[in-house]
Amino acid sequence: MDKHEKIALRAIEGKVSRKLRLSESRMTYEDGHDERINPHLAAQLRNRETSLGNHPIFPESDEMHFEEKLISKRFADVVKNFKRHHGTDKIDLNLFYREQRALMLQLVELEKPHKTELEKLAIKLIREEFNMDESDVEITANLTVDLAIEKNKPREKPEPEAKVEFDNHVELTKANAEVYKRRFVNALIQGSAKKVNHMFHMIDEELQDMEPLLPSGYSKLMSGADYAYMLEHEGKRKMMGGGVQVELPKSDGKRPKINAEGVVLPVLIHEIVKGVMEIISTHGLPENPKIAEYVMDKADYMNAETWDMRIGPPIWEKFLESIPPEDFPLKHHVYVELVALPVEEFNEVMREIMMGSRTGKAKILEILKDVKDDLRSDEFDNAMDRISDDEYFDPEDLDNIDDEDWFM
Repeated sequence: MDKHEKIALRAIEGKVSRKLRLSESRMTYEDGHDERINPHLAAQLRNRETSLGNHPIFPESDEMHFEEKLISKRFADVVKNFKRHHGTDKIDLNLFYREQRALMLQLVELEKPHKTELEKLAIKLIREEFNMDESDVEITANLTVDLAIEKNKPREKPEPEAKVEFDNHVELTKANAEVYKRRFVNALIQGSAKKVNHMFHMIDEELQDMEPLLPSGYSKLMSGADYAYMLEHEGKRKMMGGGVQVELPKSDGKRPKINAEGVVLPVLIHEIVKGVMEIISTHGLPENPKIAEYVMDKADYMNAETWDMRIGPPIWEKFLESIPPEDFPLKHHVYVELVALPVEEFNEVMREIMMGSRTGKAKILEILKDVKDDLRSDEFDNAMDRISDDEYFDPEDLDNIDDEDWFM
């Protein structure tokens, strides 16, 4: 048993120092569940030493920070999800890591005969989720245990010194505000990817036809991975691996490219979604290239990723709760409009969304109206383009135009 397992076991058994008990005591746990979050993580939450720190978006709270409440609920959901998929009432940490590793290795072997088909299914799922075709973005997906992208991930910590020369102190202050915005956007990216890496359930029939053990195996593995993130301090243990590289077009007419890899299908789905979200999140970067570079140097680093994966899902969930069910298919359009807002407005609107306030919901409705108006305008322009492509029309041609070509 390594030191991380011992820490987790001591957390469950209550054998922690008085200082750590004080840090953990602010977390709330549901009756009937003895499991506890790693006390070091509880301390980081209390001291606001997470990847988001004391972010200006977090609403005012009472005796507990807003993010402590988020993680309390997230942890309860993760525990219940794990127990449901594993068919147990109590999580045995003596077996947990060993069983997770054995399960992952089993799934890797089960996937091998279906590698190409699974890679295509992953891409198909994401294209349908984001309503995008091959002309929008090029996607390469690779199921592999030899993670080349993983080995070439960016720096572990933010750049200590700026690589750009600012015109004045005001410009530096605005750039630092953009860094905080980008940090929150990164958490949203990770949260959205974590919330959809279970979308393999949408292809249960195809998976059953390939190998009946795959759907239930994926559910056990991913629920276990979610639980592991609540046990591990500083993300030193890698339960599974994956990576994604995004190449943005450097000239008009070119498509962005996503190159994703993962050891098993759900991880591969997670990485592709991260790639797509990274592309659409570029709308939230400063227009000035030198400021954008500064922001990414300061905000995009590996040590923040683990906390982003813990706190990102409940943050993304708060965003989804603000969207009326009938408009749910437009969530990514709304997201693009949100991240494109100036820093102060972004912080203000997201704070209301996190609160679930009437103001936040009203703002979402305003954005939805603009999104729908833009979509109608695009459809109308496309219809008119199709009409203008013809050399001429006679009355019979006009009568044959479908009603859907007119958006009056």
